[in-house]
Amino acid sequence: MSKMSLYMSHREDAMRLRVTGIAAIAVLGITAGMSSFGHHSQSEFDFSNLMEIQGTVTELIWKSPHAWLHVDIVGTDGEVVNWGWELPSPTTLMRRGWTRKSLVPGDVVTVNGAPARNHAAIGYARTIRDADGNGIFTGITEVN
Repeated sequence: MSKMSLYMSHREDAMRLRVTGIAAIAVLGITAGMSSFGHHSQSEFDFSNLMEIQGTVTELIWKSPHAWLHVDIVGTDGEVVNWGWELPSPTTLMRRGWTRKSLVPGDVVTVNGAPARNHAAIGYARTIRDADGNGIFTGITEVN
């Protein structure tokens, strides 16, 4: 093998190694970037213990990554407890026709959802109905 062919062979090997390295870095970068778009599960909520409560809206927090609905509920002992219900993102809510004013303080709602496993007065809302029983939200596919 001549010096020129040996030089070309080393150069081609170096180029292949460089391209392979760049490709590996690109794949790692894309994979790492995709993981940042990942979403946590709702494992903090107990979906085997669904509950339904009726109360008065105190606040709708409209911010990412999840909107929150706060509802005052009168407990069996007569004490008022403010429940925080996690909702989907504002973008998802807007796709379902919601606005920041879809629920306002004073609205009476019935929320069906899963309570948090380790936190009192926090839950994941599955459905929300207005005072007349009409479905106004579902975290599942449709309100029946």
